Amino acid sequence: MTGREVIDQKAAGQVMAGERVIAQRMTGLFRAEIIKLLKRRTFYVLVLVLAVLTGLLAAIFFLLPRAIEEADIPAITKPDAYIFGASQVLGQTWFPIILSTMFLAGELATSAWATALTRNARRWQHLVARLLTTTIASWLAMLAAIGGFAVVALLLAEGSGSLALSEWWGIAWKALLVVFTWVALGMAASAWLRAVGPAIGATLAFSFAEGILALWSGWRNISLSIHTSALLGSVDFGGFGEVFGEVPSFGKALAVVLGWCIVAIVAAWAGLRYRDA
Repeated sequence: MTGREVIDQKAAGQVMAGERVIAQRMTGLFRAEIIKLLKRRTFYVLVLVLAVLTGLLAAIFFLLPRAIEEADIPAITKPDAYIFGASQVLGQTWFPIILSTMFLAGELATSAWATALTRNARRWQHLVARLLTTTIASWLAMLAAIGGFAVVALLLAEGSGSLALSEWWGIAWKALLVVFTWVALGMAASAWLRAVGPAIGATLAFSFAEGILALWSGWRNISLSIHTSALLGSVDFGGFGEVFGEVPSFGKALAVVLGWCIVAIVAAWAGLRYRDA
């Protein structure tokens, strides 16, 4: 074995050792975040509130038209009711927002963040662990709510037919992307504002304002709410979608949502990097 080969072998060994250390650190961070999540009552309260709101939405859309027949409320029929339900559940952006800000801003506002950095100074690893843990928890809660809405639609909605397995899979991965985007936005606000209340308020205010700004043609091309609905392929309920103009194509909707996701992640990393400097 030549000297060059020995050097290359040592370098490869050092790279592998470094990768193992990173993997061990990330595993430890994930385990710690999962334990913190499961021990917080707030998470279970949020899940309960989401379940109640989903039930109320299902009752309003499927029972109200029957109770007030003279109001001429358009009925949502199967299988469009399943897509409509998924859109309504994912519109509950407060869930990933509150959960993400609770995870990050709650620690940034105390000495917990400084203590965490003494164990692992790499901020990006802390951010990734919190992003993925919060996203998966929010995604599973949203999928359960979508499933609950689908059961109610199966029992109460008019019409017949169901979605193909590929369509259900499409709802699942699109829901994951949407939830991840709002989790990242919540953490971006947390990283810069460093307090739970202001971070939740700022992100929720953006969520409401963004929907209103969608009425403006200048914002419509980058509107997160419009392109999220287009990504899901939600139905045009009552013709209200005409107010927002032409429905974006799937490709454009995916690009816009991904763009917001990337911007949010960069903003969160920048907040942790430069606010601590």
